[in-house]
Amino acid sequence: MKFKIFSLLLASGLILAACGNDDSDDKKDNKGAEKTEQKTQDDNKDDMDDSNNDKDSNDDQDDSNDDTDSNDDQTNDDDSDDQNANKSTTNTVKWDDVKVSPEEAVKEAQNEEKGELKDLSFEKEAGDWSYKVELVDGSNENKVLINADDKSVANVENETEDDDDNNQTFKLSDVAKFEDVLKVAQDKAKGDLKEWSLSEDDGKLVYSIDLKEGNKDTTEFKIDAKSKEILEQEQD
Repeated sequence: MKFKIFSLLLASGLILAACGNDDSDDKKDNKGAEKTEQKTQDDNKDDMDDSNNDKDSNDDQDDSNDDTDSNDDQTNDDDSDDQNANKSTTNTVKWDDVKVSPEEAVKEAQNEEKGELKDLSFEKEAGDWSYKVELVDGSNENKVLINADDKSVANVENETEDDDDNNQTFKLSDVAKFEDVLKVAQDKAKGDLKEWSLSEDDGKLVYSIDLKEGNKDTTEFKIDAKSKEILEQEQD
């Protein structure tokens, strides 16, 4: 009887021990699963952080590229403005820098070809500031191009005029000096000289003068060659 009771107690102890081991194993398994799940969450968080960092890096790169493009555009605009300013400067001249006077140009042209003065103009021709002197000799019209720096004859053209052409001629001594007329124009508008001409217009002698300041519009004048009265003034 004692042996039977002992056997029952031993059997009960073995059963309880087995149950205890199962609970321990379950706890270990649960703990391992929790660690695995935690590790997976940590890995996912690290991946998300890396993705965000990459996105931030790409955003920074895009911002940097935008800034570079903006700086390039600004530089190109500045270069364009400089080029326009330089171009404007090369297409104008200060009258004090012109070495040959209108009177000297006409005299040199009349030494080259016969004729009385019909038209006189000053402009940049083939890269050089020049006077174009038109002389009339009977039915012949002679156009002489005089370099405004050294009085050299750059070109001569000879034509035969029709009878109905206006061949009215004049002398420079009959009109106001160009520098005096230029002063009248520059009192009304700033700018250096782009070109000018002296010719007959509607029965009177008229100076046509174009002034330009930097990249601003050209101011055009028509001024009576004798009275120095401004007949017209407009911007182009």
